[in-house]
Amino acid sequence: MVQKLKSFIQLVIQKILGYRTYLYVFSIYRALKFRLFRDDADFNIFIDLVKSDKPSTIIDAGANVGYTAVIFAKEFPHYSIVAYEPVSLLSAIITKVVNFFKLQNVSVKQLALGNSNGLVTIKTPIISGVKKQGLSFIDVAVEREDADLLNNFLEEQVQMVSLDGDLMNQLAYPLSGIKVDVENFEYFVLQGTIELIKQYKPIVMAELWDNARKNACIDLMKNEGYDVKVISNKTLVDYTNQQSLNYFFIPK
Repeated sequence: MVQKLKSFIQLVIQKILGYRTYLYVFSIYRALKFRLFRDDADFNIFIDLVKSDKPSTIIDAGANVGYTAVIFAKEFPHYSIVAYEPVSLLSAIITKVVNFFKLQNVSVKQLALGNSNGLVTIKTPIISGVKKQGLSFIDVAVEREDADLLNNFLEEQVQMVSLDGDLMNQLAYPLSGIKVDVENFEYFVLQGTIELIKQYKPIVMAELWDNARKNACIDLMKNEGYDVKVISNKTLVDYTNQQSLNYFFIPK
């Protein structure tokens, strides 16, 4: 019932404002809300983990409408924030939001991330008339709880790269953190980041679905010398197979 009400409100606002303006306003609202209330425990902990007095780089993989990139850029004006978002409209919104906040330390790349280079199709679901920009995804070869709802999309072809291929030997500052939220494509993104991970040992915060790909991500990062943590009562604790949404990979 709550989800249906939320979707109805989204539909009404999208109709009133138009989709592009809705995304722009939503991003600004989310960024300001966090700055005022610090109301996301996961981001608070990630920020604490990557904090340094020295200039560093944070990669925002799956930047969506840009509020997470804004949060990082405002928190760390001496850092370089690299925001990857493959959907062309969303990438344009990020640039607009970055300009709204007059940020000079965010670069926006309209690229999909994975473990290889090539063209891929990315889909943004339209569910009950509502464009769900937060659910845009690359592949469908996975069981989804909402699969029965996914029969209408906005689609476009985009270029996919690996982070190793795109950023190795290109970073102005050491890589301190990676936030990755790419709708069950995280394993392939991490596979394509393995050389950067080996070189810099960044903190990684990944949103992982509860399926085989989550386990593959955990095994991959453990093999690279990382501990796995989750949040319980706003505190980082060891992962011992408890349910979570975001997983923190911390170098030993």
